[in-house]
Formats: sequence, C-alpha cells, structure tokens
Amino acid sequence: MDYLAKAPAKMLHLRSPHMLQMLENSLRKQLPESLKEMADDLDTYTNTYQIYSKDPKNCQEFLGTSDVINWKQHFQIQSTQSSLNEVIQGLSVPKLVKVKRTQRILYMMPQTAKKLVPFLMPDAESLHCQPGRPRGINQEMFKLSSLNVIHAALVDKFWQFGGNVRSQRYIERCIQIFPSSCLLGPDGTPVSWALMDQTGEMRMAGTVPDYRAQGLISHVIYTQTLAMDELGYPVYNHADRANKIIQKMSHTLQHVPMPCDWNQWNCEPL
Repeated sequence: MDYLAKAPAKMLHLRSPHMLQMLENSLRKQLPESLKEMADDLDTYTNTYQIYSKDPKNCQEFLGTSDVINWKQHFQIQSTQSSLNEVIQGLSVPKLVKVKRTQRILYMMPQTAKKLVPFLMPDAESLHCQPGRPRGINQEMFKLSSLNVIHAALVDKFWQFGGNVRSQRYIERCIQIFPSSCLLGPDGTPVSWALMDQTGEMRMAGTVPDYRAQGLISHVIYTQTLAMDELGYPVYNHADRANKIIQKMSHTLQHVPMPCDWNQWNCEPL
C-alpha cells in the first residue's frame, strides 16, 4: 500500500466507449451543486448561464449545441457583451424559443474596479477612493441584521423579476447560501435589504414603501458591500436606466459605472 501511495500518477487512456461513459459519470459527480440544481425545466432563475466570448459575433455554432445550453428549458443568459444579442436572437428561430432582452447599467464598487478593471477607467486616480458613506439612520428604530429564509416572501414581493413560486424558492436558496444584509424595523421585520445571487452579484435590494426616502437602502447596500468585500467577493450590481433613485444612490456611494452594459436574455421554448 505504501508503494501504491507513492507511485506517480499515470494517464488513463480511453480505449472504448464504455470507458468514456465511465469517465463522464465520474466527472458529473464532481459538478458544482449549482449545475446539479438545473433540473426544473421551468426554473429560469436557477437555469442561468454567464457567457463571455472572445469572438461574440461568431459563436453561434458553439452556443447552439445542446451540450452547452439546454434550449428545451426556460433559462436566462447574462453577459456584459451587448454584441451577443444578434447571435442569441438569431438562435431563437431555429431553437424555437422566445427571447426577451433586458439591458441595464452595470456598476462596480470602487475597490473592486481598482483591483479588476483599472484599465477601463478614464481616470485611474478616482479608483483610490473608498466607498462613499451613506447618511446616518435612527439606530434606535432600526437594527442591522441579516435575512432569514422566512423573509423570502417579503423580498420576492418587491423584486421586479419575482412574484411566483419559483422566484420565492430561488430567493430562499440565496438567503440560505449567500451573505445578506437588512435593517429590521420596530416590529422586528425587515424594512430594507440586499442579498447576493449565485453569480456573485448584489441583487434584489429593496425597501418597503412606508420606509422609503429615508436613506435606508443606501445604508444596507453600504453594509452589504463591506461584508462581501471582506469575504473576498468582487462587488457589483446593475440598475435600471429608468431608476434614477438607485442611480443617485450609486453616485453618492461612489459606485463606478462600467463602459459596458449588464445584459440578460430570458428564453422560453415556444
């Protein structure tokens, strides 16, 4: 046994289809849990693909193969490359899917931009600043905390992409697995929150109507940003071009707008 433990590893030559099948079965057991969860054909939240191509205009053949994307499922594609739109729309006809595109502003937090994309910034000196601090809140009225899975229904109620059984189930998993921040109101329930999804993005931030216009979301996002940065996550988020409130908040917190967009394509089989 000692000899076998110390022997150098050898490359296994695949000599038959049976051996290839055995290798495939072995590799599938090592897949991340996020991929194993893509079993519900109607779960467009979990069935998510992040795509970046060095040749986006000529990747139609690659994306069109069933080994890359399961076109029989409801799913979404996310990318910073707007040029993928022509390819994805072109595949919608032969793949018999309906495609809805969402295009928004992509922000990075100052420290993340400084580490990852300083070459994209017109003024590198602006990246040396720390995230802007939000205005103070009534700390006697609001208590900083993290979300509990029982709060998923509340988050789902105010999430633009939510409002159904699958979206709430998806939010429950995000709360269970990833870091989140919230402010609890006088009755002990969340009045403002922000959490992270499986792509590492800060998403689903919101505030209940009765507590809006008090700077609570800025405080929560600032807190969530510090927590994610401390854990080593790159911190980024997107904002609707029509949402001037979030854009103003992003400016106050010194979030850095990226020269590329955040793009999402929701695809449904016809």
